[in-house]
Amino acid sequence: MMTKTRSKSSKRTMRAKQQNTSDSLPHRHELLTAFEREETKPQVNHVTREHRPQTALFQAEGMHCASCAIVIERKLKKVEGVTDVRVDSFTGKVELVGAPMPSLSNLQNAVKDNGYTILRGKRPGFKTRAFQKNASQDYWEISIILLVLLALYEILLLFGLAPENITIARNMSYGIIFLLGLTASVSSCMATAGGLLVGMTATVSGQQMVSPRLEKIKTSCFFNIGRVVSYTLFGALIGALGSTLTLSPRVGGIVTIVASVVMVLLGVQLLNLFPWTRMLQPRMPQFLVHGLYDFSQKRSKVASLLVGAATFFLPCGFTQALQFYALSQKSALGGALTMLVFSLGTAPALLSLSGLTSIFKGTMQCYMMKGAGVLVLVIGLVSLNSGLSLTGVSLPSPVALLQQLGAGSQEQTGSVVATISDGKQHVSMKVTGLVYTPSQITLAQGIPVEWSIDASQARACARVLVIPALGLTFDLSAPGPQTIRFVPKDLGTFRFLCPMSMTTPSAALTVVPHLPKETVVPNPKVEQP
Repeated sequence: MMTKTRSKSSKRTMRAKQQNTSDSLPHRHELLTAFEREETKPQVNHVTREHRPQTALFQAEGMHCASCAIVIERKLKKVEGVTDVRVDSFTGKVELVGAPMPSLSNLQNAVKDNGYTILRGKRPGFKTRAFQKNASQDYWEISIILLVLLALYEILLLFGLAPENITIARNMSYGIIFLLGLTASVSSCMATAGGLLVGMTATVSGQQMVSPRLEKIKTSCFFNIGRVVSYTLFGALIGALGSTLTLSPRVGGIVTIVASVVMVLLGVQLLNLFPWTRMLQPRMPQFLVHGLYDFSQKRSKVASLLVGAATFFLPCGFTQALQFYALSQKSALGGALTMLVFSLGTAPALLSLSGLTSIFKGTMQCYMMKGAGVLVLVIGLVSLNSGLSLTGVSLPSPVALLQQLGAGSQEQTGSVVATISDGKQHVSMKVTGLVYTPSQITLAQGIPVEWSIDASQARACARVLVIPALGLTFDLSAPGPQTIRFVPKDLGTFRFLCPMSMTTPSAALTVVPHLPKETVVPNPKVEQP
């Protein structure tokens, strides 16, 4: 009896313990539910928070043109997490969409080798600066670079190592055209062309092949061959188009003015003197440029040739100025040679792009950009003065002023009245350097003129004589004295000069109704036998 009672009591105790244990532990269903609550729910929140697209505003500094905006967009789109980028070349505003948003350091590292800087915008209410302004140090550096370039030019000119014609007016030396190509190759104008070439060589590097270095060299060579051939052919077409037009000195002056304004705007943009001038720069639609970049990713010789050829149409102040100059050449050969020499000037930098980018970056790149800007601005201003002179607007040439300061006061070259014999007016003049002797010539109205000019000692632009108001242009480059024939029909004073306006400032023809009787030489009488 006692044994049964103990047995029942023991069973009740065991059941109570099991029940207590069971009550203290959650069921399997409850365990899974808790696990899912603790693990799954935070994980979902984490993914949503980290990978939800976010938009942020940044400021890009170091931009000079529309090509810079394209380069920055292409670079930033390669950063991990970036899904979309929009860069405003006017204000430097960068609107970036990321999932997740990349760090500022990653964005800066993506563009620093190209000379750009990315700054973070403070939200909310962040506004980008309208335009980046120069500091006082920048103006000091620009002034020093200008003085150094002028001194270097005078030294090279003294030893005959520099061309005397430094404008984009007619008969510009091919040395200056080549120099413009070299200058363009280290400026922001090559940002797009260089970016295309880098993208093509990077595509080659990313593929498995026996000799990737050799393939990169081939790609670069085909790119530059396409570029040179394209520039030459289109230069010939532009020159041929110019030959179909009647370009008087006045019209030629207008073409020169347009090309000069393009150069001046480019120089101002490179130096950041007036940042608002960026709005005046012509540009290609961005989707076309991006499409060209995408096409450049194809690995083929034909693609390299076509992409190089297409760079002729990319927005660049240097190229646009030379295109106007090629038009003024009025010949297919002159236009072809102009664009050929210019493209050859850009070729060395593009062929050794990787080496140059490692040298010209940071502070060195900043100085190179300022040097290019100063050079372009000076050439543009001198050319602008030349174009104005061809249209009849007389301004003192900066180059002529510098030469006069170096050589002292210019001697008086005198005046002369034409003599009349055999029903024609005869006058002689000599050109020595950039000086006309005599520089003041008086002619009679309506009588044919035979003007003998000895330009054997003329130099630079003085080998071409222009009378803008009369629409006359004469080439004096042939050896020995040359005779110019024309009939003065209008009364007045008409200035004659070289296309660069570097010759004697007071040189002019004065046309009067009648000449003094003493200037008329009677015809010798033939005695009758």
